[in-house]
Amino acid sequence: MSDQLRYNRVAMTIHWLTALTVLGLLVVGNIMADMMNSPLRFQLYNLHKSFGISILLLTLFRLVWRLFNPPPPLPLQMAAWEVKVAHVTHWLFYGLLILVPIIGWMMVSASPRNIPTVLFGLIPWPHLPYLPDLEFQIKKDLKDGFETAHATVAYLMAGLVVLHIGAALRHRLILKDKVVQRMLPKFIPVLLLGLLAMPAGAADWQVDNGKSMLGFVGNVSGQKFEGHFKNWQAEISFDPAQPALGHAIILIDMTSASTGDRQRDQALPDGDWFNAKKTPQARFEAARFVAKGGNAYEAEGTLTIREVSKQVTMPFTLDITGDVAHAKGQLEIARADYGVGQGEWADGSMVGLQVTIVFEVIAQKKG
Repeated sequence: MSDQLRYNRVAMTIHWLTALTVLGLLVVGNIMADMMNSPLRFQLYNLHKSFGISILLLTLFRLVWRLFNPPPPLPLQMAAWEVKVAHVTHWLFYGLLILVPIIGWMMVSASPRNIPTVLFGLIPWPHLPYLPDLEFQIKKDLKDGFETAHATVAYLMAGLVVLHIGAALRHRLILKDKVVQRMLPKFIPVLLLGLLAMPAGAADWQVDNGKSMLGFVGNVSGQKFEGHFKNWQAEISFDPAQPALGHAIILIDMTSASTGDRQRDQALPDGDWFNAKKTPQARFEAARFVAKGGNAYEAEGTLTIREVSKQVTMPFTLDITGDVAHAKGQLEIARADYGVGQGEWADGSMVGLQVTIVFEVIAQKKG
């Protein structure tokens, strides 16, 4: 999977540190809740507080990081309701990861016992202001209220964790897409994430961009012209023995279109055509491949240009020699379906409405 389609290393590190800390928080919280007063319970209580503050700090850092490092896109074949649920769940997680430790911090600060917090037995952590200075009965009532609220939102977060894990398993084992890999490091201890790290059933291929081509053919005033994109990248998983399990994503830099005509090349990124300032990338995602006999195949998926997505079926031929694959194909589209060519160009009287996307790919099997 290409780096543009994965979370970066910092985001992955924060995610898995947070996941392990949340697990520790829930486990320790349930253990200490069932224990009578003892020195061990006191130690677990302080460890629980340490996990909570750690989650708070990790989440705040993650939110700041996200402002400058947006997450990779979700697969285009996901239904609209799935995308909405994913976004709502994501932000609900952020809210709970902040709310749970803050309520716990308020509970500790209002406790009449005034027990100090020392993170992991090393770093003193202050109480919140104002709460420790209240009268005894007021602090006791507040502490009891905060304790109830803390337990409620903690159980809600535990339920969300179960939902999150279930969704990950569904994507990995049932849908067999690569949503989970967006957050998985490239090298994962098998014993730690065994089930999630299982191969999806298709081989990965590394495209040789120097020997490959992605282009288009159109016409102006009845005269054919050809062009190509200088910058694009592809992520391909495909096994001829199991084509239905294949998957591919192609990202195209729309500012890199070249036709050999300077005036045309300057116009293509403009708002009437590719609108590259707002939508700098086009995207094709093949959800599956279909064998048509011999070396003929079809890629069924979604093509997105100018934020307009259409279901398409792209025919191609594929020949594999050893670990080297050679694929070649083309797709006819109507540019107006994607809003390409607006204003005076929309009617096709000067620039033809039909465009042929052509490609030739040379790829090396990974591993």
